[in-house]
Amino acid sequence: MRDNKPVRLITFGQGGHTLYYGQGTTLSGYDRPDDFTGEGETIPDGTLALDKRDAIDTPEGYRWVLKGPMVNVDLPDGQIDACPAPSPLFASAVAENSYGTLLALNEAHSEPTAGPLDSVSISEYVAGWVARGARIGTYHNGQIVWEDK
Repeated sequence: MRDNKPVRLITFGQGGHTLYYGQGTTLSGYDRPDDFTGEGETIPDGTLALDKRDAIDTPEGYRWVLKGPMVNVDLPDGQIDACPAPSPLFASAVAENSYGTLLALNEAHSEPTAGPLDSVSISEYVAGWVARGARIGTYHNGQIVWEDK
């Protein structure tokens, strides 16, 4: 438990899990979806869990890793926290590194949805991944109950 905060979202990727508590606090580890217990954490029943592993293995899911938005578990449903446009000086300073790549993708993003450096609510984040093949579940009584695909 991080500063007595309850877990608000559980995600699984190729390297393990991440627990999102809010206010920018996360905890990552190496648990897998089917043996996750959340031992030692405060995880309310009904907390969403997202298994992105199969989705990441698809071309669309792989692209979503770079083009999809980040999650901010503190945002209300439907709200987008858009990345502010950087100054030209800053943009040129990061043009050759990985942040510059994400910045270029964000600037090229023309859809009316959130871009790769924007943050979205839990429901928007989960929906984006489910549309690309991720599975969802909910935490109940110390275990995750996964929905059928």
